[in-house]
Parts: sequence; structure tokens; C-alpha cells
Amino acid sequence: MELSATAVNVLLMLTNAVLTGVVGFQVYLFKQISAARREHLEFRIEVAERYVKTEHIDKALEKLEERFEKRLNDFFNNLKQRN
Repeated sequence: MELSATAVNVLLMLTNAVLTGVVGFQVYLFKQISAARREHLEFRIEVAERYVKTEHIDKALEKLEERFEKRLNDFFNNLKQRN
């Protein structure tokens, strides 16, 4: 079974088209995966910047409460000394 030159050219063109489509689809998938990774990393950074652990928030509140109590005590002590 011998193929004519035209048939060989058509088969080569079809092979080339299929390979181009496969490579193009892989490039598309790579771009989609890269975009998803970038978006995920940006989201993780945003979460890390905005939402700290509750332990950190509790520690900060305790410090603020201590400072507030100290200032109130100082204020009332000063009032007592004036009177």
C-alpha cells in the first residue's frame, strides 16, 4: 500500500495540527495553573496581613487593658492627692 504525495502531505499537516493543538492546550493549562497559584499566594498574603491569630489579638487586648487600668489608677490617685 503506497500513499501518494498528496496523502502524505495531508497526513503530515494533520499530525502537525494535532501536535500544535496539544502544545497550545498545555500552554493554556500552564497559564491557568500559574494564575491560580498566583491568586492563591496573594490570598494567603492578604489573610496573613489582615487576620492574625486570636492569640495575638488576646495578647494585644490584655496589654491595652493593663495600660488602661494603670492610667485609671494613676488618674484616681492624682485626684485623691489633690483633695
